[in-house]
Amino acid sequence: MRHRPNPDIDTQPFPADRADDTTQRMPCLTILAHPEPAMVGARAFLGQLQQGGIAGLSRLSPEFTTADGQHTQPIGDPYASRQPTMLTWRDGVVLTPCVGESRVVVAGQPLTLPRHVERNALERGVVLEISNRTALLLHLRTLPQAVAACGLIGGSEALDKVRQQIALAAPLAVPVLVTGETGVGKELVARALHETSPRRDGPWVAVNVAEITAETAASALFGHMRGAIAGAAQDHDGLFAQANGGTLFLDEVGEMAPDVQAMLLRVLETGEVQRLGDHRVRKVDVRVVAATDQDLDERSLLRTPLLYRLAGYHVRVPALRQRLEDLGALLAHFRDEELALAGRPVGQAWIPAGLVAQLATHKWPGNARELRNLVRTLVIQADGDERLGNGFSLETWLGAHRITEPRTPMANSDPSALTDEAVATALTRNRWSLTATARELGIARSTLYLLIDRSTTLRTAGDVTPAELRAAQERSGGDIDAMAQLLHVSPRGLRLALRGASIAGIGVTTDDRGLGDFAVNARFTAADRASPEPTRDD
Repeated sequence: MRHRPNPDIDTQPFPADRADDTTQRMPCLTILAHPEPAMVGARAFLGQLQQGGIAGLSRLSPEFTTADGQHTQPIGDPYASRQPTMLTWRDGVVLTPCVGESRVVVAGQPLTLPRHVERNALERGVVLEISNRTALLLHLRTLPQAVAACGLIGGSEALDKVRQQIALAAPLAVPVLVTGETGVGKELVARALHETSPRRDGPWVAVNVAEITAETAASALFGHMRGAIAGAAQDHDGLFAQANGGTLFLDEVGEMAPDVQAMLLRVLETGEVQRLGDHRVRKVDVRVVAATDQDLDERSLLRTPLLYRLAGYHVRVPALRQRLEDLGALLAHFRDEELALAGRPVGQAWIPAGLVAQLATHKWPGNARELRNLVRTLVIQADGDERLGNGFSLETWLGAHRITEPRTPMANSDPSALTDEAVATALTRNRWSLTATARELGIARSTLYLLIDRSTTLRTAGDVTPAELRAAQERSGGDIDAMAQLLHVSPRGLRLALRGASIAGIGVTTDDRGLGDFAVNARFTAADRASPEPTRDD
């Protein structure tokens, strides 16, 4: 990092003999919010503190290296004080306000007296606000190493580890299992594995295997000949043949039906497929990447042999609360995308530091997907104002969207004792996500399907009529999340129902923004389109 003395205080870069020590965790300031978008994500390492040095935080110091590594400059905001807040080390960081009025807020409290931020608090990070225009995360981290971005947003230590794993696994032919909570971007990681591999020019095929039933599995996976199954008017290549020479992404493998697991295990072991009605066996060359948000322990529905086959290499994507350093970069990325979708100039709107500090205290159970939805609300409510968040209440927004902290599953739940009302309450509380609802009720998702099928008051997205789809589309303006809430079905199941409606020629249109922040170009099979099975939700 280039060092330039300033009239307030010489921040003294860490000693040169420590500059190549990339394993040392040291205090760091990362900008989460700034009136100049290019400054978001910029970092200043304060390794000198642990060597007995001092640092000053002001308009003119320290100097921050921008996220692209191309520029080094101080905060520079004219509303920030020239008088520095002093930072020293005492098994943590001690912040001492400057003489006179302080414009620094630490974890929501104005800094009027020296404050000690202990080491354990630095591990997660503490937000500092300057004049409600700049927000910084004071935290511990190692020096970053050069690593390809892989299309992932953020520069946190946790995300860089994921990038390093992608770089290690991408050139290999081994299957990869990607795990992580809902909304963390598992599909983005899977796509990065494909795009950075020797197969990048080959096909990318994505499918939610939880939606493949035992009845349609053989056709979906292996394909069929004309006339081999009812309604098959032409030959059809299955998923493995479609992905030949490329990558097959299997989402929600933790929810796969047992019969489907057996078929999948066979092709993974032999590398051979045989279409229904065809006497020939064909070799396929497919790199399989699977993903799940389930904990694959002894209670998992995934059979051990298949798990071992899929997990040739394991990449776990961290939750947003575990990489708070990326909050500012994600906010800026989603803000610009939403501004572009709204037809507004990109790069002018900004989010006040106070609001960003509030967002940093939320646990984000929906991770980046939840954050994207919030930013969409900020852009819409701003109605052209460059300052986003005027009049916005995080508590009200969370209540309206029914987003809560993850709930502890009910221990030893007896499915026969669950009433329709209890299931409906849990579904509503979890925004009609079957995975989250099943986890809360302490039952398998397949059991939840049975409870819904047997109910006279509950339904899946496959039971929604075309007329209801049109009416919900008109009322919601095509936003899928809003449509799902109106219809009392899951957004994911609704997407599949809408896809089927489109294939059938039913005029239902949706706002693509409702597909969430990790929508991808999945290739759906002819068997999926022709399947008479009801659409399953999540």
